[in-house]
Amino acid sequence: MAKYILKRFFQSILVILLVVCIVFFLLRLMPSDYFFTEDELMKFTESQKYAKLERLGIMEICHECSGKGEIDGHPCQACSHGDSRGTGYVNRSVFAQLGDFFRDMLEMRVFNAKGKEVKTIEPVNFWIYLSQKLKGEDPFKDKLKDDFQVKLKFNLGKSIRLEKGQYVTDVIAAKMSVSAKIGLISLAISLVLGVVFGVLQARFKDQLFDHIGTGYTVIVNAVPHLVIYTVIMIAGASFFKLPMRYDATAKNPGLTMVLPIVCLSIGSTAGYMLWTRRYMVDELNKDYIRLAKLKGLTDQQVMFRHVLKNAFVPLAQYLPYSILLTVGGSLLVETFFAVPGMGPELTMAIGRYDLNLVQGIVLLYASMGIMGVFIGDLLMTIIDPRITLTGKEGVR
Repeated sequence: MAKYILKRFFQSILVILLVVCIVFFLLRLMPSDYFFTEDELMKFTESQKYAKLERLGIMEICHECSGKGEIDGHPCQACSHGDSRGTGYVNRSVFAQLGDFFRDMLEMRVFNAKGKEVKTIEPVNFWIYLSQKLKGEDPFKDKLKDDFQVKLKFNLGKSIRLEKGQYVTDVIAAKMSVSAKIGLISLAISLVLGVVFGVLQARFKDQLFDHIGTGYTVIVNAVPHLVIYTVIMIAGASFFKLPMRYDATAKNPGLTMVLPIVCLSIGSTAGYMLWTRRYMVDELNKDYIRLAKLKGLTDQQVMFRHVLKNAFVPLAQYLPYSILLTVGGSLLVETFFAVPGMGPELTMAIGRYDLNLVQGIVLLYASMGIMGVFIGDLLMTIIDPRITLTGKEGVR
């Protein structure tokens, strides 16, 4: 089993890398203008633009003319592109750019005692830092003060337009903290309510409570979410005097989180109710339940000792996936209540053509989704030891 788990783990890593590579190639098909800010596009000369693209590793000096743009008084064919004079630069191979991306993904940065990065000291690539350390050299020699610390950080580049000049990892971390705080609370509420109400629906099948729960599930899935959010927002503001917009700087920021949490919980609760009821009803019709009742177990003992445990196994598979995706935020809820989280960030990054930020967010979502499914499979084996991950046909 351990061998199969390792195999699945490495398969998950390879899929994540494949997704990142595909996105990287697609983004490199975009015009080079999208690697500049609006101010740079207006103020930079052509030579300054080419110089920045060279620093970013997107272009390189033409080897035919050594960057002069001409050979023996004639335009260099390799870099002229039909102009009267060559530019002196040619596009780098996209595979070379991808290699640079993975090589520079780890770097060493210097931070002061307060945890803020020291901007005056340039970061050093992790592999260069490691090789110099092995040689007994220190890349930061004579640059560090007593309270300075060198830390290993992920480097996915800097935001080009949306959060101009900030590290993509810092932007994502700040947004994730907001989304995770609201998302995890709503997930806990919806999981508890959904499972409890689903159990009660199965326990009182075809009775009044079951009909009410089924009606709630149908309404939540049938009515557009924006309509439900509008009703909740108006009701919350009118009857409970709750703030209609999220505000982390408010006097009582917890109150501003109530309506977004309620809206996020509505749909998830209905989903957990539906599937818990379905799985429990399926279990109630099996032979081992009849045997348990014949042995004298009460309905409550049967429901919680046997039925709920077995019915929860399929739900547990998707629980890690749901937990991980909470940090990804909700586009509708976070936009509706002006929550500065991850939900609308990808849409805004795409709209502003912030290619580095798009790349970083896609990497995050791919990692969370794929690893969530992998962890879910492991969780099932813990809850139900009868399930084995052996890779054999007919066995999960």
